[in-house]
Amino acid sequence: MRILILLLIFPVMAVCQVNPAFVVKTGLLFNRVEYKGEGLFGFETNDKFGYMDKTGKVVISAEYSYSLNNNSIPFFYKGIIAVKKESKMGIIDKSGKIIIPFEYDNVYTHYQVNNAFPALKKENGKNLFGVINSQNKAIIPIIYDEMLMDSNLIKVKKDGKWGLFDLSGKQILPNEYDAITTYSREKLVQATKGDQLKFMDQSGKLLFEKAKNVYAIKGCSEGMIRCTVNDKYGYLDLKGNEAIVTRYDDANDFANGLARVGKKNAASGSTILYGFIDKKANEIIPLTYPSGNLGLFQYGLIKAKNQETNRFGYLDKTGKWVLPPIYLEAINADVMGGVWVKMTDGKQHYISKAGKDFGTIDSKGEKYYFFGDSGYTIYEDAEKPYVLMDKTGKVIKTIDDCDGIYSFSNGIAGYKCKSNGKYGFLDLNGNKIIPCDYDSFNGFVDGIAKVSKITDGKTKNGYIDNKGNVIVPVVYESAYNFREGWGIIKKDSNFFFVDKNGNLKETSRKYDEITEFRSGYSTGTVKGKGNNQNTYYYLNTQLKEEFSIAATSGYQFWEDVAVVSRDGKTFELMNKKGEIFKTLTGIETLKFTSEGMLAVKEKGKWGYINQKGDYIVNPKYDDCESFKYGYAKVKTGTKWGIIDKSGTEIIEPKYENIVPGETGIFTFYNNGWGAMDKAGKVIVEPTLYTITAFEKDRALGKLGKSFTIIKSPLIK
Repeated sequence: MRILILLLIFPVMAVCQVNPAFVVKTGLLFNRVEYKGEGLFGFETNDKFGYMDKTGKVVISAEYSYSLNNNSIPFFYKGIIAVKKESKMGIIDKSGKIIIPFEYDNVYTHYQVNNAFPALKKENGKNLFGVINSQNKAIIPIIYDEMLMDSNLIKVKKDGKWGLFDLSGKQILPNEYDAITTYSREKLVQATKGDQLKFMDQSGKLLFEKAKNVYAIKGCSEGMIRCTVNDKYGYLDLKGNEAIVTRYDDANDFANGLARVGKKNAASGSTILYGFIDKKANEIIPLTYPSGNLGLFQYGLIKAKNQETNRFGYLDKTGKWVLPPIYLEAINADVMGGVWVKMTDGKQHYISKAGKDFGTIDSKGEKYYFFGDSGYTIYEDAEKPYVLMDKTGKVIKTIDDCDGIYSFSNGIAGYKCKSNGKYGFLDLNGNKIIPCDYDSFNGFVDGIAKVSKITDGKTKNGYIDNKGNVIVPVVYESAYNFREGWGIIKKDSNFFFVDKNGNLKETSRKYDEITEFRSGYSTGTVKGKGNNQNTYYYLNTQLKEEFSIAATSGYQFWEDVAVVSRDGKTFELMNKKGEIFKTLTGIETLKFTSEGMLAVKEKGKWGYINQKGDYIVNPKYDDCESFKYGYAKVKTGTKWGIIDKSGTEIIEPKYENIVPGETGIFTFYNNGWGAMDKAGKVIVEPTLYTITAFEKDRALGKLGKSFTIIKSPLIK
C-alpha cells in the first residue's frame, strides 16, 4: 500500500521579514534558543540543552538537564557554567570540558568569582552548603545550613546564626550575628547583632555603628549608604555621617554620580515626583516627573517624558536633552548605547545616541529587544511557514500562500492555498506546477491524480496528469485512483473503466463493488444473495475476467498473491491462475502490504509473512504498518519503531510516531516532527509542526519554533 501522509493544518501566522541590519543567523529550528553570554546561545531539544555560537555551530551538544526546579538554560560567566547531568550537578567550560565533576546535588558559579563555587550536598534529607575550588577541594566545609556569596565574601549560617568568610576560606566573623549583608564594590560589611547595626571593612574592622531601631539600611553604591529614618530616605557616607539628610519619599542607589529620588509636595498631593540629585543633594534634574515619566541613569542616558510635548526623550547627566522628546514610548538605554523608541508610525525603532534610526526588527515593529553583554539576543520568528527542506534539515524554499501540505508521492505534493481554500500541486523543487483549482484530491499514482470539484453543492470527480492537464473531465459522481493505465469512475450508479484519453469502457457485468488496479488486476464483486457467498472476479488490464472465486472475502492482489477467505474464518493464498496454494492457520486478521511482505495477526500480535506464507517476522508487535522503501513501522505498547525486511529492529520502538522514507531517512514525532537516519542519528531536530516522508532526499513540512540570532547594529 502507498502511505499518504496527511499533514495537519495549523493556523498560519503573518509572515515577517527580519531587518537585515540586525540579522546574524536565521532559521534555527529548536524548542527554544536564548542568548547566554560571551557570544554563546543556549538551545533546547528533546528536553536537553546545549550551546551554539553565533553561526549556529554547536559548541556543546544538547546533553544537559535543567537543574532542580529552575527551567532555564544557565548563563556563561567567565567561561564556565554549572550544569546537570543525570541527577547530579557539575561545572563545564565553554568547550564542554568538565571543571567540577558531576557529584553534587547542586553547585553554582558566580559571575564575579573565578575559583570558588558554592556547593550543596544532601545528607539525611538535609541540605548542607560549602565552597569548593576548581581542583574540587573544599575551601569552606560543606556543613552549613545556608550560604550566600558575593565577589569577595561568603556568608554562612549555622544553628540560626551568621558568620563570614573570605574567598581563601579564612573566617572573618564568627557565627554569632543575626544578619549579615555584604557590599562587595564598596568593601563594606553590615552586620546585625542585638540592637546595633555594625559596619565593618572586609577584614572585620569596625567602621561605625547605628541604632537598629532608628536606621533601616536599603543599599550601598558609590560610597553612599541608602537608608531610611522615620520612613524618609537619605544617604550615609562610609564613616556613618548623614551625607544627605533623610527627607525623600523614595530613592534609588547612586549610579555614575547621580541618584533618582522622589518627594511628595503640596501641589502633587500623594503623588511622588522624581528627579536626580548628586552626592551633595544638588537637584541636577528637578523633582517634577511622575514615576513612569523618568527612567534610571543608564549608559549615559536618562529616559524622560516632557510635560509640554507629552512625549519621551533622553537627558544626559546635566539634564540636557540628548535625544529630543518626540517619541510615543521609550526604553532605558542598553549596554551598546542604543535605545528602543516608539515612533509616530506606531512601531518600535532602534536608534543610537546620535539619533540614527536602524529601523524596526520586522515589518510589524511590535516588540523591542534587550541586547546581551556582547550585543546579541534572540528573535523568535512569528511565522510558521511551510517549506521544502533537504535531508540535512536545510530549508531550500519557503512556500508562499500555503495553508497545508499533503501527500508527497511521485515527486509531487498537494497543497492548500490560504487565499482561496482550494488545492494545487508542488514539485520536488517547491515550484507550484498546478494551480489551486480543486476542492479535494488523491495523491499522484503513476503520474495521474484524482481531483474533485464542488458544483451546485455536489462533488464531481475526474483526473489530471502531472502537468495539470485534465485527462478525464471532472464530472463524475465518484472516482478511484488511476493505476496501470485505467481509472474507474461511477456514472449513473454504474462503474466504468476510463483510459488516459477519457474513453469510457463498460464493465463486462454489473458489479456491486470494484477496486482499482493493483499488480495487474482489478477485483469486481457481485454480492451473494441470502446465504450464498460473494463472487470475486479478477480482471486483467485488457478488462477481461481471467478467473473468479466464490468466497466470504476476496482481496486485491498483493504483488503475485491474493488473499481469500471462503468460510470467513480461514485465510488462503491464491496465485494469479486462481489457484489456492496455501492455507494460513491461526491467523486472526491481516493487512495488505507491499515489497513481498504481508502483515498478519496471530494470538493478538502482529508479524509478517512472505508470498509463500512463511513467517519472516514472528508475531510480537502490538501493531504494524506496510513496508515501504524496505522498512516498516512497528508498535510495542504505545511507541513506534522501524524494522527492516529481515525483522531486525533498525529503530527501537520508543517514538510517538515514525514513518519510513527513501534511502533510510525516517521522520519521527517527539513533541514535534523531525528526521533521523537509519542509524538513529537525528538529522532534523523534532521541532517541526508537520513533515512528509522523504522522497529523493527532500520533504515538505511546516516549521515549528524558528529562531534568529540578532545583534545590535552598534556593535563595533
